[in-house]
This record gives sequence, structure tokens and C-alpha cells, in this order.
Amino acid sequence: MIKEDNKEYKSVFKNTVAFGGLQSITILISALKGKFLAMFLGPAGLGVYNILLNSLNMITTVNDLGLEFSAVRSISEDVENESKVIRTVTIVRKLFLWTGILGAIFTILCSNFLSLWSFGSNNYTLSFVFLSLYVFFTTITKGQQTIFRGIRKIDFILKSGLVGSISGLIISFPLIYFYREKGIVPTLIITSLIVYFTSLYYFRKIKLQKANVQRSELLVESKDMIKLGIMLMVSILVGMVVKYLISIGISRIGNVNDVGLYTAATSISGQYVGFILTALSADYFPRLSTCHNNVEKLNKVVNDQAEVVLLLATPILIIMIITAPLLIRVLLTKEFMPIVTFIRFIALGSFFQLFSYCLGYISFAKNDKRTYLFLEAGFGASLHLIATLISYYFWGVDGFGYGFLIIYVVYTLVISIVTFRLYNFRVQKETLKFFIFNFFFILSSFLAFFILDSYLSYIIGILILVANMVYSYKQLNGKLDIKNIIKTKLRRR
Repeated sequence: MIKEDNKEYKSVFKNTVAFGGLQSITILISALKGKFLAMFLGPAGLGVYNILLNSLNMITTVNDLGLEFSAVRSISEDVENESKVIRTVTIVRKLFLWTGILGAIFTILCSNFLSLWSFGSNNYTLSFVFLSLYVFFTTITKGQQTIFRGIRKIDFILKSGLVGSISGLIISFPLIYFYREKGIVPTLIITSLIVYFTSLYYFRKIKLQKANVQRSELLVESKDMIKLGIMLMVSILVGMVVKYLISIGISRIGNVNDVGLYTAATSISGQYVGFILTALSADYFPRLSTCHNNVEKLNKVVNDQAEVVLLLATPILIIMIITAPLLIRVLLTKEFMPIVTFIRFIALGSFFQLFSYCLGYISFAKNDKRTYLFLEAGFGASLHLIATLISYYFWGVDGFGYGFLIIYVVYTLVISIVTFRLYNFRVQKETLKFFIFNFFFILSSFLAFFILDSYLSYIIGILILVANMVYSYKQLNGKLDIKNIIKTKLRRR
């Protein structure tokens, strides 16, 4: 039987894997949809689709005031008090309703400006007017998904996300096939409607009562939530500005071609580690928010999550190192082969990135606005910009990789010191041991491709991967008793 102390560990592992599976399916669906759009829209039509979607995503990111995360914290904090949860959920629903309405009004009023800014003409003014519906329904859906995360309805998040992704894929086929570019706006609107109603279907299953909250009470009681949300929104916007400045900096120091290489490599790496980052925001953050005032429990939650993240990430990152050239040939073209070294450095740096993200959520869960803003929008953003551009200036495209590794090694050291001094967070001996062993595996595979002959490096890399998977299985079996779980499931069948 699984020990009582390890039940939470089992939950962490199960939910992280579940979100990983959903993210993998979502990535596959996005790839299929992208292929379909490219075939029937062509480069110009695909460009229009992406510009419209990016513009709308920016609007919905700003107009929800960061409530997507701050509201999760507020709900999770009171999750054991039903009356408080009901009141907080009511407030959250009202806030998302109003931000959705304001976002839609903004899109309509600024439709001409958005068309001029995005396309250099007013030809898409009417498109943005209609797409105000997309902004409204997407914002409301965000509110429902936020409540799911806050009360930890993991199955509802997974089911609604999967149905929404598949529905969006199915709807886009006939509209784009028959109407080509004219089908883009209807596709976006109908997809947002389907995702909304799917989410609403699961939301109604919760059967939470509504609390009576007056308008005067709404602003007073949501003040802290909005302040924390705005702080997060500022951090996101700073991140967007940094990405923009990096692109401009690369084009000025070098050329536009290198901007494309940088974007392609970071996009590939995002697909590899994206599912873990999704799990951290959807499952880990709500759990952390429920115990942010209990030092001992907080330490256990963070250490457990860090172990699971390293357990899942290390073999994936080793595969990323081994298959870097193949990835480029399959996902891109041979013209992108110069980023092989960059991708391998990203794999090594991502090991520190994922570990540091586990620690990074602590200040946000504790509502420590100053520390979070300093770490993310101040120190983290500045380090990212400076290290990337300086490394590129001295070492070219390979310098992107050096910079990425430097960024997350330094950031991990800084955030470890900050969380230790401010929140008394400590990395447990078992977690530290797990960190060191897994880093040894990934570093060995990384060095194999810089020291050994190409054929021999692949053989060594595969052997290291197998060894790491055996090690990870033993660690996981010691925590969860996998053999017993498998036997139990077989008996049930």
C-alpha cells in the first residue's frame, strides 16, 4: 500500500502527467490545424490569421487584469470555507463578466485603429468589430477555467480543454476549406463560442450557490485581487517588451535571419517543456496558495513538485539533446541547422528553468507583490535581455545558447537565496540529491556531443537516457509503489 505521506506526492505526479498528456494532444491538434490552414490559406492568409489571433490574445491578456492567476489564489486560500468560496467565486464571475464586456467594447471602439496598426489599412475594421465577440466569450471562459483551478476541479479542466481543442479543429475545416480567408473570422468566433459552452457545461456541474454581492461591495472585496492581478499583468507586459527588444537588438547587432533562428529554437523548446509549465500554473499554484501561511507544508509542496518536475523533465531534455538535428529537419528545414547547439544549451538551461519556476510561485502565492515584481519584471527580465544580447554580440548564434544557460543558472541561485531569506524555504536533502543526480545525467549527455565522435556520442547519449529512465523509475517506485498500482489495476480488469 502507498504510505499516507505519499498520497499527496501521487496526486502531484498524476496531475502533472495528466496535464502533460493534454498539452501533448493540444500541440498535436495545433500542428494539424496549422498544416490545414497553411494548405488552404497560403502564406498571405495564414499571415492574416496569425495577426488577428495575436492581436486578440494581446487584448484578452490585458483586459482580464491578470485575474486569471490572482483569482486562483483568492479561491484556493479559502477552499476549506464553503461560504467564503461561494462569495469569492461570485465576485470572480462578476469581475470576468465586466472585463469581458469592457474588452469587447474596447475592441469595437478601437477596431479602426487595430486594423491600421495590424495591417496598415482599415480593411479589417469590420473584422475586429465582429471579433469583439471572441474577446467577450474568451474572457468569460477564462473566468470559468480560473474557478476550476481555484477549487481544483482538475478533471473539468482536462475534459473541457480537450473537447474545446478538438471542436476548434473540426469547426475550422469546412469554414476554411469553403470560404478560405473569409472563413477566418467566423472560425475564430464559432470556436470561442464552442469553447465557452463546453466550459459552461462543466461549470454548471459544480452546482455552487450564488452569493448576494452588491456593486459597492464588489470593488472593495476584489481590491487586493485586482492589485495582484495588475502586478502580474505588468510582469507579462514587461516580458513581451523584452522579447520585442531582443528581436530588435538581434536585428541591429546581426541580421533578421538570426531573429528567425532565435525564434525557431525557443519555439521548439517551448513545445518540449510547455506541458510542465502548464501543470505548474493549473495544479501546483492552487495547491501552493492553500498552504502559503504554513512554512512546513509549503516546503513539502514545493519540494514534492520540484521532484516530480525533474523526474519528468530530465529524460525529455536528454531526448531533446540527442534528437536536436532530427527535430530541426522534421519541424523546420535544413536552413535552421545552425541552431543545433543553441537547442542543446536550451535543454541544459531548461533543467534550471523548471526548478526555478517551482520556487518562483512562492512569492506570488504569498501575495508578496514587491518580491514577485522584482524577480520577474525587474531582475529576471533585465537579466534575460542583457545576457541574450551580450552573448549574441560575442559568440553569434551559439551565444544564444550560452546566454540561455547563464540566465537560468543565475536566476536559480538568486531565487533560491531570496526564498530562503524571506520565506524560510529549504530544499530538502532528498530533493537536492535528486537534483544533483539528474543534473549529472543531463550534463553527461550534453558533454557527449561536444567531446566525442558523432556516432559514439549518439550511442553514449542513448545509454545515458536509458540509465536515467531506470533511475527515475526506481525513485518513483520507491515513492508510489508502481508495481502494486499496476497489479491492482490488472486485477480490476
